[in-house]
Amino acid sequence: MNKIISKPHLFFFGLVPVFIIISLFSNDNAFTISIEATYFVIPYFPFFIFSAIYFTMIGINYFSLVWADKPPKKWLTTIHILLQVLAIILLFTPNILSSFSKYSNSIIVISFLIFLLSAFIHLINFFTSLLLKTE
Repeated sequence: MNKIISKPHLFFFGLVPVFIIISLFSNDNAFTISIEATYFVIPYFPFFIFSAIYFTMIGINYFSLVWADKPPKKWLTTIHILLQVLAIILLFTPNILSSFSKYSNSIIVISFLIFLLSAFIHLINFFTSLLLKTE
């Protein structure tokens, strides 16, 4: 875990090929979110490609901090990575375990909110590391 915290850009760059490979094997599967009488169907393929692009941008942000010789805050990096992984795990929980089918919308919404929180924490980490003086 210390290696991931000290070089978070490698972690996020490592997720990119994983998500691209998963997108190639996703076939025609999709997320189905029902809100009252409306069903939203989100295919896995564009979702995984979007995720790969998102992780590339996060990796570039962390790499730019390394390039500028401004290390990110370790505790914010830890929180960001843990929340990001938790959001990914929660997103796939309803599809893996059919016993959660009646709670699948709630789990997906919670996953999305955790994802937004982790993105916000990443931005705080990036800008505080970039703008504050290093010791």
